[in-house]
Amino acid sequence: MRLRSRAKTRRFGRWGSNSAVQQMQGASPTAGIPTGRLALLYAFLFFELGVNLPFFPLWLQAQSLDADAIGIVLAAPLLIRIIANPTVGALADRSGRISATLMVCAALVAAGTGLLTVARGFWPILAVVIAIALAQGPLIALADAMTLGRLAKTPRSELTYGRIRLWGSLGFAAANLAAGWSLEWFSTSSIVPLLLLSSILTAVAAASCMAPEPNGSRVSEESEGPTARPLLLVGTIAGAALVQASHAAFYGFGTLHWQASGASGAAMGGLWALGVLSEVVLFSFLGYRVKGASSAAGLLVVASVTATLRWGAMSQDPGLSTLMFLQLTHGVTFGATHLASIFLLARLASGRMQARAQAWLAGGWAGAMAVLTTLCGRLYETWGEQIYLVMAVVAAVGLSLLLPIALGLRRVTAQEPLSLT
Repeated sequence: MRLRSRAKTRRFGRWGSNSAVQQMQGASPTAGIPTGRLALLYAFLFFELGVNLPFFPLWLQAQSLDADAIGIVLAAPLLIRIIANPTVGALADRSGRISATLMVCAALVAAGTGLLTVARGFWPILAVVIAIALAQGPLIALADAMTLGRLAKTPRSELTYGRIRLWGSLGFAAANLAAGWSLEWFSTSSIVPLLLLSSILTAVAAASCMAPEPNGSRVSEESEGPTARPLLLVGTIAGAALVQASHAAFYGFGTLHWQASGASGAAMGGLWALGVLSEVVLFSFLGYRVKGASSAAGLLVVASVTATLRWGAMSQDPGLSTLMFLQLTHGVTFGATHLASIFLLARLASGRMQARAQAWLAGGWAGAMAVLTTLCGRLYETWGEQIYLVMAVVAAVGLSLLLPIALGLRRVTAQEPLSLT
């Protein structure tokens, strides 16, 4: 039995040790950043997304773009992020200046969003959106890497990643309600000004999170160290990216479908906010209960199963009460997938590759999302809500990748638990 246990440990890696977090302690100079500033950064960062995801398609439609063109505009920046995210993540890791890289990217996003106020027509809008994506794509991955670096040097009892990240969900929900209200009073002309305001606030918050960069923080390729079990890393990224990308139909065309069904701006904002508030509950009460790599992988399986069922139900064009219930599952399909995947990547990647690993996840998600958003743009006008069936299949494929990882990790001898603290 002892020999068998050791063989399994060699196969899946030493998940019980705190080596990943210990390596992270030397990877990021962010320990001096006040926790409140990190929370504020997430709040503004996700406020911008809370305006963009639900309501930017409505602004595009108001610019006389058809569904096919909207699909292209939404998908193009996602394709750009496949290259931008890993490239910027690698630069941040090698320079040791994650917080500075984050600030520069946030400032560039604000500048690009300013150009969006004067862009008119398909090609100018597409060009500006792509330019914004070059800097916007890495923002969340850089923020996560910076935050995890701070938490690695923080006592466990002080805070958890979930308690910081929930402010992002609150910001997203606030944006849903604010943008929905602004649609009632000012129509779609209010969307881009809201995006500009939130991008400026994000840049200011990122600047406030700048940490002193110690001498010699720059690292070389040789000092980065190996990544534990790269096949497990790839499998986790691919599976989690597919589950996240299965939200493509909802993000790209969910609001358009609700509007066509007669929903008001306030009602649409409320439905989006309901889903995001479920994230807040999850981050508040589940974040510190993820005790190890095995439980994180198991949570990914639960999220992928829930996503498969959610999109299958959405394809039936449910009524309001059912729709409200399905929105409550968003905390699992998105929030749990996000929480568990970044936790697992923190274990799988070496300390000098934390920003890169998070960027790979964001890049994988962006690539899958780009393909699926383009596909949804092609299918929406003829399939309508039936495009959610395609999303259910995508989530099921993600499940098929994540389930073997979860089962394999569960068979490994129980190791010392680790929390994102």
